[in-house]
Amino acid sequence: MRQLKQNLWLLVFASAVYVYGAENTAQVLSNAHLAMKFCPQTGGIVSIKEPATGHDFLAHTTGQPLLWRLFLHSQSGDEIEINNTQAGSPAFDSSKHSLSIRWKDIDLPEDEDALDILVKCNLKRDDDTALFRIWVSNKSKKYGLWNVQFPAISPVATNESAKIAIGRGTWGMLYDRSEEKITGEYPSHSLPMQFMLVQENSSSLYLAAHDPKAMPKQFELEPGGEFHVTTQAMDMGVAGSDWRAPYPFALGVYHGSWMSGCKKYRTWALDEAPWTHKGPLTKRKDVPEKMKNVCAWLLTGGTSSEVVPAVKQFAEAIGAPVGVHWYNWHQILFDHEYPNYFPTKPGFADGVSELVNEGIVVMPYINARLWDVANDNFKEARPYSTKDENGEVVIETYGKSPDLAPMCPTQEFWQDKVAEIIHRLGDECGVNAVYLDQIASARPRSCFDPSHSHPLGSGSWWVDGYREMLNPIKKWATTKGHSIGLTTENNAEPYMDNLDAHLIWTARSDQEIPINTAVYSGYTLYFASNRAFGHDDVSYCLCQARDFVWGTQLGWDGPGILQPEHKSELDFLSRLARLRAKALDYLVYGELLEVLAPLNDIPSLSGTWNKPGGDGPVTLKAVQAALWRGDDGTIGVLLANADTQAHAYSFHFDSEHHGLGETDAWIISRITSETATELPSQKGRRFTYTIEVPGRDALLLVFHPTHE
Repeated sequence: MRQLKQNLWLLVFASAVYVYGAENTAQVLSNAHLAMKFCPQTGGIVSIKEPATGHDFLAHTTGQPLLWRLFLHSQSGDEIEINNTQAGSPAFDSSKHSLSIRWKDIDLPEDEDALDILVKCNLKRDDDTALFRIWVSNKSKKYGLWNVQFPAISPVATNESAKIAIGRGTWGMLYDRSEEKITGEYPSHSLPMQFMLVQENSSSLYLAAHDPKAMPKQFELEPGGEFHVTTQAMDMGVAGSDWRAPYPFALGVYHGSWMSGCKKYRTWALDEAPWTHKGPLTKRKDVPEKMKNVCAWLLTGGTSSEVVPAVKQFAEAIGAPVGVHWYNWHQILFDHEYPNYFPTKPGFADGVSELVNEGIVVMPYINARLWDVANDNFKEARPYSTKDENGEVVIETYGKSPDLAPMCPTQEFWQDKVAEIIHRLGDECGVNAVYLDQIASARPRSCFDPSHSHPLGSGSWWVDGYREMLNPIKKWATTKGHSIGLTTENNAEPYMDNLDAHLIWTARSDQEIPINTAVYSGYTLYFASNRAFGHDDVSYCLCQARDFVWGTQLGWDGPGILQPEHKSELDFLSRLARLRAKALDYLVYGELLEVLAPLNDIPSLSGTWNKPGGDGPVTLKAVQAALWRGDDGTIGVLLANADTQAHAYSFHFDSEHHGLGETDAWIISRITSETATELPSQKGRRFTYTIEVPGRDALLLVFHPTHE
């Protein structure tokens, strides 16, 4: 009998027959890769298991588990929260590859039978990821949806080995045994991509909103507690507003680290997201070659007489393509009188021309969100600014700035104003790039102005509005004789189809992981490696070494880097930049496959970085390394040594692990900023390779597949 039961259980997994329990027993949806159980009393998830290992991510579930919460508002200001544990026992229904859970005729205060709710979970036979959707039919004449919190899963990350990976505005973070709540608002610098990963030993949980419309949402996980995603409703608070499953939530299990989870999200993004539909950078004719080729940036500002000599000195010292991010080129004060950028400071256009003729990318700053409400012309702009639920203009301030109003990106008035500024910078001033501050950094604002013709409050209209703004600007910037790059602050994903590069300038940490390039290498650009300048040269070189092998365009420090006391830092930056110029097939056009860990004893170095919360200590291996796949099928291993002493570095090479085919022989090239030499060839699909990395230098190993 025991053998019979085992055979029946194996048959369930192998044939993807979905079993749902009888009344008062757990409802099961499973296949050979993923098994989930649902509570019959509440519909909440009580088990998420990886059948191959038997690992259960919800091993400590107790009580009556949640699955969803709804937040509703009335026009009179009443607020209600309701969840599935308050809605009565649901009805379950199963069909091929899916399980449906229904709650009907849920009462609200003074409003009987107001809500019907359907949750559907689909799990294909050969997939390790289930797709969840929720529908809310709202029959209330008093209450409208405000937020939909779905899914809610608890308890998550209870295992002592749990590591949590999430995107951030710089690179991404890997939290090891974090005791603090981890949150992020999408799309913004705090959550650039809409997924989170939980690794428990070698088993991992994939939690992602597969939302091509990029609706505003918040991810939140309290380690050992609840995970949930909160999405703002459309027509927030409008009586009778529904929720029509605008996107699926993906819940999956996989075997491996955070890198494998990033590749799952990459697959979805490249297949379905509109921001990748223009294809990889190898095919993007609308991304200027000069933007792709930049290897280092200088951050400066002021008059041409202040900026131009410093930029020329920087370009000569670097010896590779550079760009300048030019602030305060206008007569108005920074963060004052936006968007009245003209007239420029005297001589600006001449200075731009001088640098452009030297082959330098000249990128002035503008803000693409804000209008100074103290301006005389705000009276004209006020109707097109964002409004709160009381009809008042939304106000933001930054340091000692005046009151600034974020403008609604759906409004043609604001779209035309941004286009006008960029056109003038290109046509009158001759710039070959423009920086549009805050677009990918700041979270979407809710707007309740009914005259704007978008759903009240929230929705996909914020991202859609910026796409409508940027589509014609992008076309103008790369046609009609122009070749103008467009960049923005931080790296929220849904804007990358029109913005070429992302300024990842925010604080660095030794807990970071390169989620940006793990997902989007080969499809967009990142720039900046600051936040260590001003400390000792070890601190600076550690930051440059790591950021170099992870793929960013380096620099974005001020002219102080040119002072004699910083010669060692500038020399290292120069060597890295010149090697980057030789490694574009990997760092621009390729794909990051692995952050390498040394197999031998590499010393650690300690320094000080500007970390989240202020300056703090960091400790990293002296040699940083990463493995990239080139667009031509070769493998590039980038290694950078922040130490003054040379170090031999041993790493594991596994061609099959990275899907590199059955090649069992490799011709190897060693490339530095100055030289290129051929090394003895290597046989095998898996092997340990050792190379010496000179002190304060970097090198590229290219593995050319061959058949001997």
